[in-house]
Amino acid sequence: MNQWFRRSLNNIFGWVVLLGLCTLSGSVLGAVSREPITMSVVVVNPSALKKVIPVRIDLPREVTPKDVLDTGGLALEYDDSRANYYVYKENVELAPKKTRVFEVVLRDVWFIPQEQLDSLKDYTRLVIDKLKDTDYYKTSKPLADSIVTRLDEVAAMQNDDSLSRKSYIGAYRLNLQAVGKIKEQLDRLEKILATAGGPLAPGMLAKTKIKSEEPSKTMTWILIFAIIIFVGFLAAAFFFTWHGQTRLAKEDLLSAKRAAFGENEGPKTEEPSPENNKDSTKP
Repeated sequence: MNQWFRRSLNNIFGWVVLLGLCTLSGSVLGAVSREPITMSVVVVNPSALKKVIPVRIDLPREVTPKDVLDTGGLALEYDDSRANYYVYKENVELAPKKTRVFEVVLRDVWFIPQEQLDSLKDYTRLVIDKLKDTDYYKTSKPLADSIVTRLDEVAAMQNDDSLSRKSYIGAYRLNLQAVGKIKEQLDRLEKILATAGGPLAPGMLAKTKIKSEEPSKTMTWILIFAIIIFVGFLAAAFFFTWHGQTRLAKEDLLSAKRAAFGENEGPKTEEPSPENNKDSTKP
């Protein structure tokens, strides 16, 4: 019975840890996941003889090994001369008139997080609002409007499902350049604001999320709640494990005591009789 109880506690503890890890990882991945992209290469042997054909697929320069979800049975290597990864297989045997398709599944890394675009947009509006009561507002407003419009265009372009894979990757590279120029225009707006006598205060900067590497507020709260839930499950598992083992230790101690002294609490001690006491006092 005790061994069964210990095994049950260990199983409960294992499931709690697994549940916590799944909750944490699911929250992180669910917040940033996009549909993977599949790259395919078709190998054809049009002749009437069996052929051995080498296969190679060059991956876009943005891809790293952690972004390759499935190599399709091919080996992954890095090309120093081209500065990109590729998958290959030296000898692919094809029977006469046969075709073989290799598919490589990649994580979608060709997008700018929407949180970053929204942060840049909010920051632009914040700066132009600070310029509203200055002489620089009329000249700065068209620049701010163009930044917001360009950010909307970036978001629309990278969410266009009609683009081919090649066009989608090309759009991402163009969008990176566009965001770089937008940041330069924001620097101009900041300088205009400083000239107008309204430098950006630390509190103003704290309201924005202009740094792309910073997580969004939603993502931060998801992580916080996931960690709290995980720690709660972990604490509960430790408590029940400790409580159960304490009870088991107490039962083992009582069982050992009963085995040593019988059903009573301890060994019986014979009380000396009055006559024995008298005899012991005689010289």
